[in-house]
Amino acid sequence: MRNPFPENETFKKFLGIKDYFRKFTTEENMLRTRELARAARMIQQTGAKISFDLLGSANFGMAVEVSDVDIVMYIECDHEDEARYDNTPMLRIYESLFFATILKEISHNPFKLEIVDFINLRRLDRAIREPGFDDDILARFVFYRTICRGVNKLPIRKYEQAISGNKELFKRIEDHLTEALKEFTRSSSHRLSFQKYVSRLKEQNIKIPGSMIEKIQEYLDKG
Repeated sequence: MRNPFPENETFKKFLGIKDYFRKFTTEENMLRTRELARAARMIQQTGAKISFDLLGSANFGMAVEVSDVDIVMYIECDHEDEARYDNTPMLRIYESLFFATILKEISHNPFKLEIVDFINLRRLDRAIREPGFDDDILARFVFYRTICRGVNKLPIRKYEQAISGNKELFKRIEDHLTEALKEFTRSSSHRLSFQKYVSRLKEQNIKIPGSMIEKIQEYLDKG
């Protein structure tokens, strides 16, 4: 999703640095992205709508053999509530398909996968059609789609298109999402991840320009 906050310095810094690392995407990262896309297509053959957003090292293109993969899963439930294990039995089935079956069979190097959030597309659709129905799910959708790497994006494209020109929405949620991104970048785990990303480039004998080192340091110091 194109950055809906083009003048926002916090988002500009994050996305600029992410784009820099993605220039050096690892072979492992590319393989995992393709495997997840293939797995999604296999599940879709059952009639389900399913897409992912990748976070962490997979989002920055820096995943290696020992990396875990965190994902946001977009699914269409048969209700309009938040997708939870107690009201959406298919969540457990999808997890089983991924963890125990599909990825194990098709992956060249099975990896640990964790689903950190579920977005119910039916609830998202209602929030788009009825302004004020649920700001949280819209905000989460915009946040993930702005900062993450999408996999099998076709099922969520129509939702992006439906809100792409909604300047009122973006203005309403910008401050909230800016603070969320700052909190994310201030976390100790995020700082540690960046140290790993820099080390991985150095291991490939990739020289990081001094200007980029300064941007990364400023980004981590100030958010």
